[in-house]
Amino acid sequence: MILRIDNTILSTRPRRWAIAPLIALLVSFQAPADTDDYQLGAGDEIRIQVYQEDDLSMVLRLDESGTFDYPYLGTITAKKRSLDQLQQTVTEGLLQDVLVNPNVSVSIVKYRDFYIGGEVKKSGSYPYQPGLTIKQAVNLAGGVTEWASSSKYEILREGSNLVESAGNNTAVRPGDTVTILEGLF
Repeated sequence: MILRIDNTILSTRPRRWAIAPLIALLVSFQAPADTDDYQLGAGDEIRIQVYQEDDLSMVLRLDESGTFDYPYLGTITAKKRSLDQLQQTVTEGLLQDVLVNPNVSVSIVKYRDFYIGGEVKKSGSYPYQPGLTIKQAVNLAGGVTEWASSSKYEILREGSNLVESAGNNTAVRPGDTVTILEGLF
């Protein structure tokens, strides 16, 4: 449909190019689901950035106890804390006799590994990737052996003593241990 107003032709057709920037804007504000409630642990590699303070900005790996040393603040425990909680700890620490108004951000550079064993071709630890499922973990481990079950999997969540049954689409998290069980003939 075309309208004519004061010798100007206006189209009432929706302009796709006008909607695209709006969609891109909405998508850019969505935080990855994996980092919203993600709890840090030993082996995670993080980036701490302090705006206009290069000597306080760094990339580091959390040690076996989930801690790290930070200038002026000493040893900081990050284990079982979210990125936001760690950011707040560093900010509050720097506010005490170090900086007047620190602008701190904390992000994940590399997640800690997950483990897979049982009836897979290459058991071991593998780098976690956001959105990882058991089916994808099996592929990272070279696939299953001829003895593997096509549906019997177990997962031990990091920090838990409870082994859970799992399926192909079960989410794997950093530090988890996945076991592919043997199938029956």
